Amino acid sequence: MPVALIDLGTNTFNLLVAERGAAGGLHVLHSDERPVLLGRGGIEAGTIAQDAFQRGLDTLALYAAKAKELGASRIVGIGTSALRHARNAGAFLRAAEGGLGIRVHVVPGEVEAALVLDGVRLAVPFDDRPALVMDIGGGSLEFILATRHALMWKRSFELGVTRLRARVPFSEPPTVEEEMRLGAHLDDRLEPLWAVIERHTPHRLIGSAGSFDSLAALVARAQGATLTADAPPFAFDDLDFAQLKDGLMRMDRDARCALPDLPAHRVDLFAYALVAIDRVLNAGGIREMVWSRHALKEGAAWRALNGLPFVP
Repeated sequence: MPVALIDLGTNTFNLLVAERGAAGGLHVLHSDERPVLLGRGGIEAGTIAQDAFQRGLDTLALYAAKAKELGASRIVGIGTSALRHARNAGAFLRAAEGGLGIRVHVVPGEVEAALVLDGVRLAVPFDDRPALVMDIGGGSLEFILATRHALMWKRSFELGVTRLRARVPFSEPPTVEEEMRLGAHLDDRLEPLWAVIERHTPHRLIGSAGSFDSLAALVARAQGATLTADAPPFAFDDLDFAQLKDGLMRMDRDARCALPDLPAHRVDLFAYALVAIDRVLNAGGIREMVWSRHALKEGAAWRALNGLPFVP
């Protein structure tokens, strides 16, 4: 029987309905992403704004109906950064369970990172050399260092793109000074990551989830390719990334809105993701990048289908 997994992110809510696939993998029956923007207007104040609160419940109702239509045996929610820190998160969780029958497990950042790795491993082969996984959310950034055999290190930082936008507002287009100010903010708060990178020298950066989905699609389009829903891992290098970043950072909002592979809900946030990725690449001298089509929701669904707890 399939299960439905809902990832309640700070920017988007993601639905995945899946069943066990071949060789212990996932067979995805349905996937959907909606820009709920749960953190808009309140994330740095530690609250969920009333309009965001209602958007979240409305989206959960739609997802619950779709999951039942597809015969899901159960619906599980995973809450992340916005729900970890909002003072009224309890009210939202009670409304989700009492009104819709959806129990949402709000997981710590370290658990979120572990679930991301579970998902990425389903899509991207690792080897014996350390690779750094980066997952960019609206509320937090997750980093995981791993090889094919071991999880070496993981950490969540409350430095997601919605938080960064509130802390370091950008002009249209962003100025070099604003980009430098954001870089300094990241450098100061990511010191534990810099120490791990220096010690273990990961050879590639594996990116998962929202901003990396858009990045991979934009790079692929520049190369004359198109990424499909079932696309294999897509590899590109730091020069591909730098070329895209340099062009996009000089675009104003209207120009970004015209990009075919940048969804409307990422138009105001994507530059923050690019700066964060750039700092990580430069810190480690990393040249190889890989996009993973799987992330947290796939990792959590895999655990649910295999009878494993959500707290690894």
